[in-house]
Amino acid sequence: MPAPRDTAVIVRAARLYYEQGRSQTEVAQELGLSRSNVSRILTQARDRGIVEISIHDPEGPPRRDDALEAALRAAFSLREAHVVSAPRTSAMEAVAREGAAVIAARTASVSSIGVSWGQTVQSVVAELESVSVRPAPQVLPLVGGHSALDQFDSGESVLRVLASRLGARPRTLYAPAVLESATALATLRGESSIGEVLAAAAQVELAVVGIGSTGVHSSPRVVSLMRLSEAERAAFEAQRPVGDVCGRFVDAQGTPLVAPTDQRVLAVTFSELLRIPEVLGVAAGVEKAPGVLGVLRSGAIDTAVLDVELAREVLAGA
Repeated sequence: MPAPRDTAVIVRAARLYYEQGRSQTEVAQELGLSRSNVSRILTQARDRGIVEISIHDPEGPPRRDDALEAALRAAFSLREAHVVSAPRTSAMEAVAREGAAVIAARTASVSSIGVSWGQTVQSVVAELESVSVRPAPQVLPLVGGHSALDQFDSGESVLRVLASRLGARPRTLYAPAVLESATALATLRGESSIGEVLAAAAQVELAVVGIGSTGVHSSPRVVSLMRLSEAERAAFEAQRPVGDVCGRFVDAQGTPLVAPTDQRVLAVTFSELLRIPEVLGVAAGVEKAPGVLGVLRSGAIDTAVLDVELAREVLAGA
C-alpha cells in the first residue's frame, strides 16, 4: 500500500476508477500495481477525504437551503420558508414534493383547507399521498373553476383530488373563476349557493395557493378570459401588475390592483386572504421572480415553498 505521502498515486487511481469508470483490474494494469493494492488505495482515498461519496435518492425528500430560508423569512416576515432542490429532478418536482409534505404535516391540526389553481398547485396535490385523519378537514375552493387552470389531464379538479387524498368531501363552487363583466360577477356572488361557499372559503385555517407572474404561464390566460376593453386594458397596465394570487393582481410593491381586474374574478378577496391564519404559497421557476417578489411584499403569504434558483432571484430584487 502506498505511504500517505504518495498522494499523486492515490488521486490517479481514484480518477481512473471513479471518473473514468475503469475496473480495479484495469486500474492495477495502468499503474503497474496489484489489484489488492488498488483496493487498498481506493479505501485510503475515501479515508483521507480525497474521494467523497454522496448518495442522491431521487425519491427522497428535497434538500433545503437553510441560508436562503433565513434570508426569505427576514426579508418578508414569513412564518416559514422552504427553499428546496432535488438531484436529477426539476424545480417544479422539488417544490411539489416539499409543498405536499407541508400539507401532510398540517392536516392533523387544521379543520379546513382552501385551494386555488395553477400548475404548481396541481403538482403539489399530485404529490400528496393519501392521509388518514379523523375527522377529515373540510376542503373548499378559494376560486371558481376553469378547466385550463384547475384540472388535471384526467379531467379531475384539483379540489376533488385534494379532498380525495385527505379522505374528505369537497364543497364545490359551480361557477367560473373569471368573468367578463363586473355585473356578471356581482350577480353570481349574489347567489346563495355561491356566496355561502366563498364565505366559508374565506374562513379556512390553511390556504394552498399558487403564485403567478404577469406575462408568464397561466397569468396571461387569466387576463384574456376577462375580455377587457381597450380602455380597461390600459387601466390595468397603468397599475403596473407584476404578479397574482387567487386571480388577484399586485404591483411590484405588493399593493393589490383595483378595477377592472378585481371585479372580474370569482374568488376570495385579497383582504380575506390576508385574514386566513396560514397561507401556503408555492412557486417554481426563476421566470416567476417578479410576481413572487410582489406577492411576498403584499403580506399575503405566511409560508413559502420555492426552488433554490427562484429564491435567489427573489432575494436579489428585494
